[in-house]
Amino acid sequence: MTDLTTNDTPSTLIAIPLKNGAGFVDVDTARLPDDVYREALLQGLKVIAERAMSKITKEAYPDDAERKGAIRAKAEANVEDMYQGQVKITGAVAIKKASGAVMTEAMRLARNLVKDAMKASKIKISTVKASDITVAAKQLIANDPSLVTTAEANLAKRAETPAPISILSLVKPDPDLVAKAKAKADAVKAEKPLSKTQAGKVAPRAKAKPEAVVAHAATAKGHSGHTAH
Repeated sequence: MTDLTTNDTPSTLIAIPLKNGAGFVDVDTARLPDDVYREALLQGLKVIAERAMSKITKEAYPDDAERKGAIRAKAEANVEDMYQGQVKITGAVAIKKASGAVMTEAMRLARNLVKDAMKASKIKISTVKASDITVAAKQLIANDPSLVTTAEANLAKRAETPAPISILSLVKPDPDLVAKAKAKADAVKAEKPLSKTQAGKVAPRAKAKPEAVVAHAATAKGHSGHTAH
């Protein structure tokens, strides 16, 4: 959008993208009559309020009342996203998704900022759930993308600056802890119920060992010889 000023009257010129790549058409909202402006705003807000509802179908919600309730709940969530500024902006430049390592570092930075704010407000960190701090940190990153930029810079600097000593020579897996971790994993695996596919499988018949086959054949031959007598 481009802000214009004509005769001290603020005006906003909006470039509307046309279908089939036909370009754009400019609309000066200051020149729209009130009822037309209201209709344009209504239609635009309706589109945003009804976003991300493709999965709310008759198949997913056979009950009509339940389906309408789901639609309304999603619309209210979309409206809340509008208030928070968390709406996909048409024509906005897509931001490159940060890697897992970068986001881990960004979350570390954001959590520290949240904790600093808590300390400044005399709030003991031990009295706040870790999950709440995580939610606040994620919101902080969403509102301040510079944290991701700082995280990328931190990782790049670490990669360029090798550790002065061999860290792996100082830390070794403890055999007891390794054994405990394996025992815990085995216990979880043993308690895990079989899936429907596994439960429906029939155990394959064990193949007889060659020695057993020979012994069985010899026994059968002996029985047939006795019968002949």
